[in-house]
Amino acid sequence: MVNGARLGYRMSDITGSAAKPLHALTENVAELDWDHVRVFLVTMRSSSLQQAAEELGLSHPTARRRLNALEEQLGLRLFDRRSDELHATEQAVELQHAAEEVETAIRSISRVAHASDPDLRGPVRVTAPDIIATSLLMSDFADFCERWPEIDLHVSAGYEIASLERREADVALRATPHGKMPDANIAGRLAGTAYKSVYGQGSCWIGWEGAKKDASWVRESPIPKLPICGEMNDPMLQRNACAAGMGLTMLPFFFAEPLLERRSAPIPAFDIWVLVHPDLKRNARLRISRDAIVEAIKKHGLRLAGE
Repeated sequence: MVNGARLGYRMSDITGSAAKPLHALTENVAELDWDHVRVFLVTMRSSSLQQAAEELGLSHPTARRRLNALEEQLGLRLFDRRSDELHATEQAVELQHAAEEVETAIRSISRVAHASDPDLRGPVRVTAPDIIATSLLMSDFADFCERWPEIDLHVSAGYEIASLERREADVALRATPHGKMPDANIAGRLAGTAYKSVYGQGSCWIGWEGAKKDASWVRESPIPKLPICGEMNDPMLQRNACAAGMGLTMLPFFFAEPLLERRSAPIPAFDIWVLVHPDLKRNARLRISRDAIVEAIKKHGLRLAGE
């Protein structure tokens, strides 16, 4: 359901007109504006046109005009207003699938074009778990920017491999369970393995996501019979809570030390993969960035192992 209270949708354009089946659309479909279709897709996926406009960086009136223009060109009623809410019609749901296929094709074209760019200047968007970006690689990012001043490095904290598919990132660093490979559709290099230990003091584990979800890792920990107390769902919270004496935690060496003192032998925490979309792996700018990140992680091998 799409919230229509904020849409200001022009109902005069659609009331009284019969909805056409998709197979009955005229040849003007071939002239559809992708910007109009994109507003439709994001509106279908979000709760309102206002949110869609914000996501696309458009004003609300502009997004509304593009959605209205799409309806007019298709000759379809895509949304009904009922009790001050906007509901997608059956034609809109059917159209969404076709529009998503177009979206996938456009992204593929964009990736291929981007991969052919030989220029060693311009933006490179890197996404990485925050503790890897801040506690392990920040000085390496600074060195990279100094060595390649015409490459504009954008780093954001993120955990979703899907960001590569959507071109929201060019290079993604991902922490995967030790020994497990990432998505087979993504080109990647295993850069290193981070090890972890028990830290802290007290008679309980500091919880991450609640006792039920945390029970599995506690059973596999060096101290499996300790109870779980509280919930701190972020590595920084865990580290600071542990330093304050709230209980025990397990954290990777590179993040916990020297603030905390280890209390157990090292065990693998996660593997660090550096990923790019296969369509982009031949792009010179991205290849240099990926290789520099891989080498930086390898350089930190002893620190990752706690040695």
